[in-house]
Amino acid sequence: MFDRRSLVACCVLALPCATGLAQSYTAEQYFDNRWYITPFGVYVNPDGGRLADDGWGGGLAIGKPISPYWNLELRGQYEEMDSTWLGPDSKYKNWSGTFDAQWFFLGRQGLRAWQLGSVQPYLVGGIGAIQDKISGQAGSDSKTSFIANAGVGIVWPFSSWGRLVADARYRYDDNADRFVNNQGQLDEWMFTVGLQIPLGAPPTVAQAAPPPAPMVAPPPPPPPPMRNFQLSSDGTFVFDKAVLTPAGRTKVDEMLQELKTSNFRPRSIMVVGYTDPLGSTEYNQRLSVARANAVRDYMVQQGVPAGVIQTEGRGETDLKITEADCRSQGARSRSALIACLQPDRRVEIRATGEQVQ
Repeated sequence: MFDRRSLVACCVLALPCATGLAQSYTAEQYFDNRWYITPFGVYVNPDGGRLADDGWGGGLAIGKPISPYWNLELRGQYEEMDSTWLGPDSKYKNWSGTFDAQWFFLGRQGLRAWQLGSVQPYLVGGIGAIQDKISGQAGSDSKTSFIANAGVGIVWPFSSWGRLVADARYRYDDNADRFVNNQGQLDEWMFTVGLQIPLGAPPTVAQAAPPPAPMVAPPPPPPPPMRNFQLSSDGTFVFDKAVLTPAGRTKVDEMLQELKTSNFRPRSIMVVGYTDPLGSTEYNQRLSVARANAVRDYMVQQGVPAGVIQTEGRGETDLKITEADCRSQGARSRSALIACLQPDRRVEIRATGEQVQ
């Protein structure tokens, strides 16, 4: 049976894994991969079949980011709700535990994104068990049931030691033994706010050691051969999205074919995303990173080694045309501005390597 002692044991067993050496990343690959704990408070809106008022509770989550897009969490929760099921003074005192996965669909990669402290949205889902326990004038009883949850939330990394976390979740309680008021499944809502505390030192940004000073300065080597390409986001991506269209994949295919037919062997490829100034700075930064990553992922699918590709998002910086320029040219409506600012929405690709014979 699932109970309070088993929940505490799960948490204690997970804590030793939180100790480890901090990892080093390049600025483009950076994300905070530390184990963390999250104490939280929760507001519960119960199923009408419980015959219970809204309740309050709290708990603790232990988690680990496993990539820029995914977190895994072990979560324990306690909650209380007043009920009239077993008399006017009856009360639920429930314990639950779930294993959850969080998907950060915009990603969290790049040192700039963490320095800006931008809000990081995610979708969450998980499964577990709940001990529904009630006591009142007519007696008391408890039963353990299967639960599943799904919802949406945000993480705001306001410093290197703390992040604000908030989410809303739907909870399915199968109530298989029809323990709660002889009901079938229970459909309930939970609203959570917590403080996420990373454990250990944050990951570092790799610094290349400076080369020793030569006795006599040699002549500078000739610059390596370079190829530059620019993909307009219009037609390459759906407006305001970061998924390559069939036309966008064709453009990348044509670029790779040009490199191949010209006998150019790339040693490094930099993919940089840009946006227009419409929308917030933080949102445009995330969108430009996501678009650069989408181009990189497709190039890897086409056989380009992942190790030679770097990505960067520069958001609404380095504009080719400003909103003021467009308005001076007569663009007044939003659709006219979007059309005028088209040169700003682009992905630039710089391939450095060698020309083979």
